Amino acid sequence: MYESLHNHTITSDGSQTYLEVLETAHEFGFKVVAFTDHDALPDEAGLKALAYYDGPVKWLLGCEISSGLPKELGGGPTGSLHVLGLFTDPDNEALREHCRRAQEARTERMEQMVANLQRVGLTISVKDCLAQSGGESVGRLHIATAILANEENGPVIDQMVADMAEAAKSDPAVAMHYMRLMERDRTDYPFQLFLSQDSFIQGVYVDYLYNVDFDDSVKLIRDAGGVAVIAHWFTIANSIDLAMLEGMLKDGRIDGIEIMGKPNNGDAQKAAPKLRELAAKTGCLATYGVDGHSFGQMRTFSSDRNLCDETIGQTQDLIKRFKPDLGWTNFEDGLK
Repeated sequence: MYESLHNHTITSDGSQTYLEVLETAHEFGFKVVAFTDHDALPDEAGLKALAYYDGPVKWLLGCEISSGLPKELGGGPTGSLHVLGLFTDPDNEALREHCRRAQEARTERMEQMVANLQRVGLTISVKDCLAQSGGESVGRLHIATAILANEENGPVIDQMVADMAEAAKSDPAVAMHYMRLMERDRTDYPFQLFLSQDSFIQGVYVDYLYNVDFDDSVKLIRDAGGVAVIAHWFTIANSIDLAMLEGMLKDGRIDGIEIMGKPNNGDAQKAAPKLRELAAKTGCLATYGVDGHSFGQMRTFSSDRNLCDETIGQTQDLIKRFKPDLGWTNFEDGLK
């Protein structure tokens, strides 16, 4: 039975509730799930639902902090550096305050991106994005979903793709980006075209308006009783290379690295062997997670049985190494 230490719910940008994620996990053979929403913690209703869950899947609480860069790289905002906190206390005041400020900033950021999207010809409103998010934590996935839900945006996106194809003929960098676009599902087009830092169309993406630098992000997690793990390193590899990552591990600035999430992502697949080698070299904690936002993503992950087999035992390894408080889990009878 498999383990996923990186999963999202409707508390941030996932499409399922806590209990629905647990049901999906059971369906696809997962015995352990960590809830790691973006800068968000379970509310009272979510905690109550988990407390009354009596199914077979073990769960633990955490979060995924949208971190600023390390101080030696300026400490400023970046959309690419995420730190998983595993076994965090959802009642920790400092962590809750961070999440509150981050959510306020996410709403303001969304409003700015909506204005930018309207300027490039897309039909979208703040109301559309809030409807997709349920009025709570709002992120780029909600913005992308709102865009794709409006049929008027189809021709606009098609024209953007055509413009990118034309530009790719004379610009090698755009050509590489275009090849990546063609490998993705249409649901990923908004991120490749305009909703990322390195998108084809510039001037739409807005960086995080609130963040704490890397070491302070890790401190937030550790002070809340959690274990800090760098998520999907490949997204920040241009800033934090393997040598720097190794130094951070050796200096105790981070507890572990996520070897693989997003198994259908080519960049993640290329990074995984390097991360496995680094974990073996340093002896650091190695984690795996679906980085799941939907039923389909957990199904896709579960179809790679070799990868799933690698996930087995990671939670027990974490507990043995760091001895976290198991109070915010359903592990009373152990990982059986």
